[in-house]
Order: sequence, then structure tokens, then C-alpha cells
Amino acid sequence: MVGPAKRLTPLPTLVIVSEGSLQGQSFSLDQDEAVVGRRESSDVHLPDPHVSRTHAVVRKHSGAVWIEDLGSTGGTWVNDEQVTGARALQHGDSVRFGAVQARFDDRTAAMEREDATEMLEVVPDVERPVLSPRQKEVLAYLRDGLTNPEIARRLGVTERTVKAHCQEVFDRLGTRNRTSAVAAALRLGLLDDAE
Repeated sequence: MVGPAKRLTPLPTLVIVSEGSLQGQSFSLDQDEAVVGRRESSDVHLPDPHVSRTHAVVRKHSGAVWIEDLGSTGGTWVNDEQVTGARALQHGDSVRFGAVQARFDDRTAAMEREDATEMLEVVPDVERPVLSPRQKEVLAYLRDGLTNPEIARRLGVTERTVKAHCQEVFDRLGTRNRTSAVAAALRLGLLDDAE
């Protein structure tokens, strides 16, 4: 027996509009949080030298899509205004990551005529997790893209110990992988102390 038809809701999308090899690429934002960066493991992978390894994060929250810069070198811009803190995106917004220009498409908002909806910015009350000096050191190596064997050599420990440190960092930050852990740490300002 066939059930009732489901209405398909289009996903918010970033479409690359700047000239170059990335032009025309489209990235559906199907996760609650997507890291944009040059690193291959990024959710939105932009292999451009002007894009930082972990450049920005796009988050779905309270019925809106928010963007936040993660301390990138080239900055994150929405409609030619630099993003400081979290900023809500609207259908048709021009978003730039360093030199890579994209258009934010949110067909659902366009269909519901929500473009004129007033949005209030809610500052999340985030408690900063406490990391040990060793965990901060491991986190800094993760940010720099080192592998577990490379980290083990630098710290003078086994790979198994490095894996244990990484898992503790992931658990404390509420993340599941290196890229998300680095993005969360940058957002929370935890890497400044690890320099």
C-alpha cells in the first residue's frame, strides 16, 4: 500500500558565482552545521588559495540559516559587509569567502515570502568547555592538519595515546571529527590559548 505523498522542501544552497574552476558548483546545506573551508574534509570544500582551511561555519538554528566566520584570513562577507559574529542569511544574499563569491538560495523562504520577516539575533549562551594543556596542544596540531603519527612523534607518545586525546577533545567539544572540533574550538576561542 502506498502512503500519502510527501511535499519535497528544497534545501538551502550555496551556488558559486565567481569566475574560475568552482563556478557553477552548488552545495546543498542538508546538515544542521556545515564547515566551509579549503580542507578536503570540509562539508563545503572550496579548494582556493584565498579560502582558509576552516574558513566559516553555516548553521541552521531557530528556522533560519546563520553564517559565522572562523577567524579566516580573507574574511567572510555577506552583501559586501564583513561578517562579525553570527549573521542570518536571506534568499539571494551574496556571500564571499576570501575571493570566492557565492549566492545563497533558500527557495523555501522565497516560496513562503519570508524575505521581509524581521529576524532577531539571538546570542547563544555557550559555556566554554575546559581543556587540559595537553588537549589544547593536540587541538592546535589538529588545526595545523597533522596526522596522528605526526602528533605522536611531536609529543613523544604512542598513536593510541593521541587517539585517546583526540576522542576526549571531540567529547568535550561535542563533535565527531577533526574538522568539526577545530571549527568549534575556533568559534569558542579555545585555540587562542593554544598558540
